[in-house]
Amino acid sequence: MKNIVTIVLVLFSIHCFSQDTITTTKVKDYMDKEVCVLGKVVSYKLASEGKNTNYINIDKPYPESIFTVVISNFYLEKLNLKIEALQDKNIYIKGKITTYKNDPKQIPQIYNPTSIVIKKD
Repeated sequence: MKNIVTIVLVLFSIHCFSQDTITTTKVKDYMDKEVCVLGKVVSYKLASEGKNTNYINIDKPYPESIFTVVISNFYLEKLNLKIEALQDKNIYIKGKITTYKNDPKQIPQIYNPTSIVIKKD
């Protein structure tokens, strides 16, 4: 099982590098596009009891957020992730850049990303 996970992570990393990898300062230029974002996890909010939505703030903490990953418990399990383990780590997030209710005044986000990988230093 470990070998399969390693292979998937390597393939994701190659795929992520083969497409646009951007920083959080450029996400607004990539609205409605599938990209790979590189940034540091600076804060997060886990879903409260009975809720399903988790928030990961990249590069700046809430309420000064410039980019947020919104991910359900189902997708966390699917990606085999523990948000707490991502704190202070640089990560690659692959997904489509959107905003809440497609409101351009909202903080750009990736909702239920297809991949999250910790950057190897």
